[in-house]
Amino acid sequence: MSILRLSVSDFRNLAAQQLDVGPGVTTVVGRNGSGKTNVLEAVAVLGNLSSFRPGSAAACVRRGAQAFSLAGVIARSGVEVAIRQHVRCDGGVARALFRGARRLGAAEYLDLFPVVTLSGHDRALVWGAPEDRRRFLDRLCFQLRPEALATLQRYRRALRHRNALLARGGPAAEFDAFEHDLAVLGAEIVRLRLEALSGLERHLGDELASLGWSLARPVLGYNSPDGVAVAETATLAVRLRAALAASRRLERGRGHTAIGPHRHDLQLSVQGVPAREALSAGQGKLLATGLKLAAMAVVGRERGRRPVVVFDDVDAELDSAVLERVLARLRDGGQALLSSAHEEMMLPRLAGGAVWRVRDGVVDVMAAGGID
Repeated sequence: MSILRLSVSDFRNLAAQQLDVGPGVTTVVGRNGSGKTNVLEAVAVLGNLSSFRPGSAAACVRRGAQAFSLAGVIARSGVEVAIRQHVRCDGGVARALFRGARRLGAAEYLDLFPVVTLSGHDRALVWGAPEDRRRFLDRLCFQLRPEALATLQRYRRALRHRNALLARGGPAAEFDAFEHDLAVLGAEIVRLRLEALSGLERHLGDELASLGWSLARPVLGYNSPDGVAVAETATLAVRLRAALAASRRLERGRGHTAIGPHRHDLQLSVQGVPAREALSAGQGKLLATGLKLAAMAVVGRERGRRPVVVFDDVDAELDSAVLERVLARLRDGGQALLSSAHEEMMLPRLAGGAVWRVRDGVVDVMAAGGID
């Protein structure tokens, strides 16, 4: 899988332009604030409908505009496919998604062009809140099993309804109905997450070894503070439903459900110590990078396709030897777009790759591997 062409309009500070994307590694260089990260973000949003940076879709709209448009031509199994999205953000977010001239729903669109994103924000996988790790695990679930998105959406709707009942009160029959749905859907979400976690465990060691990881192999675990997570789905559904019913009295008036996979977490530890306490900044970035690459390897093995990679500020917080290993891994047969503010250091390491220099939102395609 690869992207052949990218078109942007009213996205961040980028000028309206169309860019042909070559195979292998493309390095995007420029000073801080020039727009190089925005180029990578455009590729990420084109494929994933979300950025690797925090914030809403409205933050991606060019100042003075009310909407942005992204389009691309991608290659899937040797077939060229045109995709595009128009996102309007005046008082809300309205997306129109297309494959060619046919309008698509989000689930069908998201399955077309998944993008693996790596950036400094990935440190949230180690030091961030549980929701950051849940989001990572749920995206992997969807990439492995596209039907997972509908399950997650139905679970969230049922959760909102139960929270509303808790806040305003309601008859037991209404609670029973929503708790049944939460239990069945929640058990399925846990099953999908454990399946994804098993895949990560199989690949993480090899990915970290290729990056030069020198510590003991990290241990991944699934943490359910409510104590209901078990491997067998039917048993889990029964336990979830019983726990939800038992929690009604305590949760009434709070408007908040404390039982279920929306409160679970992906645990990371090194030699029995939580990774957030055991690792330096550089080690944490390396672990986060390894997790993302392991997720890519899982998708490649299970679905037979390798997603495009975008890696923002690839040289930040990595020493020279580790950076060389990261670049070697990204050059290994796939398509990647990298950004750096240090072109004098990066470009000699990537001789032969395409280079885009960004100035004030305009991309200048340079000679492959060259420095002006």
